[in-house]
Amino acid sequence: MSLVRCVAKLNRAIGSSSLLTNPPIIATVAPTAGVNFSNLKRNLTTTTSGPRHTFASSGTHPFRTVASSSPSASLPADRETSEDPPNPRAKSDRLVVESSTSPRRQISEATVDTNRARVVLRVDTARYEFPAVWLRDNCQCERCFHGGSSSRVLDWERFDVDRVKVMQVRVVDSGRSLELVWGNEESEEGHRSVYGLEWLLKRSFKEEDTERYLREWYRPEPIVWGVDGFGEVLREFSFDEVLRDDGALRQWIEALIAYGVVMIKGAPLTENECRRLADRVGFIRKTHYGEEFIVKAKEGTSNVAYLSTPLQLHTDLPYYDYKPGCNLLHCLVQSNNRVGGENLIADGFYVAEQLRHHYPDDFRLLSETLVDWSDLGSDEAGSFHSIYRAPVICIGRDGRLERINHSVPQRDSHFSVPIDRVEPWYRAMQRFVTILHREAVSFKTAPGDILTFSNVRMVHGRTGYTDTAANTRHIVGAYLDWDEIYSKLRVLKAASD
Repeated sequence: MSLVRCVAKLNRAIGSSSLLTNPPIIATVAPTAGVNFSNLKRNLTTTTSGPRHTFASSGTHPFRTVASSSPSASLPADRETSEDPPNPRAKSDRLVVESSTSPRRQISEATVDTNRARVVLRVDTARYEFPAVWLRDNCQCERCFHGGSSSRVLDWERFDVDRVKVMQVRVVDSGRSLELVWGNEESEEGHRSVYGLEWLLKRSFKEEDTERYLREWYRPEPIVWGVDGFGEVLREFSFDEVLRDDGALRQWIEALIAYGVVMIKGAPLTENECRRLADRVGFIRKTHYGEEFIVKAKEGTSNVAYLSTPLQLHTDLPYYDYKPGCNLLHCLVQSNNRVGGENLIADGFYVAEQLRHHYPDDFRLLSETLVDWSDLGSDEAGSFHSIYRAPVICIGRDGRLERINHSVPQRDSHFSVPIDRVEPWYRAMQRFVTILHREAVSFKTAPGDILTFSNVRMVHGRTGYTDTAANTRHIVGAYLDWDEIYSKLRVLKAASD
């Protein structure tokens, strides 16, 4: 069974349920026949050090099913929890999943439901309804739509919802198009609009069709994972292949969206490789620390990341209203301490869902209480004093997780909340941090590795190390914005599908 079909099968099974009202879906991955995993190497050489799981930074191992550390039951091994990174052999399956029409499909009947102001189409045995006001708003003629910029130019100063009325409806182009004639519009009596059937079906108002569109073209749902799932979700890609091959670039982006963390191997040991990778997607996100920043021990630093002491689990720049979405951390020199200098990372969305399911009062406190985040100092851009207020767990209007904010150093001493809420918030935060550390993994990047991960989802840190002239650690970092990442993915999908 292909990965795409596994996804479709699971989506049918779970229906309209989501990660947000049910226990978190844990990633379980099994070998799939006929799938090319040449670019999907993972780090599965493991050694256990205390309660935290440690993963080596090299080696290729076969896929295996990972047991979940969650009390929720794992899914069967032949079922995926969301979209997996695609591969060339899955392209025909992808087309089947995404396609909403084919040349053989035709409009057999078109009528107007005047009571509900809708145009009703019969396509084969299926029934589709489109609101008349939406159809008028999306007329594709040159007066209403500018094709060169794919932009609506309909004059909305004269648009009157109450005066929109379909006077005539016809099936044209041998059933492949719909023609409407409008009436009761000032100076537009007899205005004609023509809509292709494929165009209409791609914009179907059926619930399953809108869900498919949002999943495929807006923002695919993440696959959350706990500590025991990390070895199976971490993908590795070749730096050279990502830079030169659109297929590898797309796979990296889709893995980054799905799992929140991806390793890129084999980057040259020079300081501009994060920029080259960012330019492949869009452009670097600049902050008051510059465009590319150096992470190594510095005297007199204004940022605790530039110390050799342990760096607590955190997200970067929570004091930004629109904080950078993706981290790129390129290892140039790694500490040669046998113990020390390891990366720490945990899936903040997984931990948030654990709270939502098992400790709903703590989840409510951490998702509703505004926390003061701040940063004060000076760096490349000069002096700065940033403040932003946001909860630790940010959820959207649809209930989906959007962002995790957590940084002990950047959580301000100002706590602008009612005094009775302070201690309960601290207790909820303690539980959140406890679960974070329980679900964190550690591993050591090697020179040439670029660790890429979501800054709105992953919580990361570093163990301390001994910094001497003979033992240094040199990392170059940069950021990407998610808007640019999603945009690039859509361009790649449109070009290949």
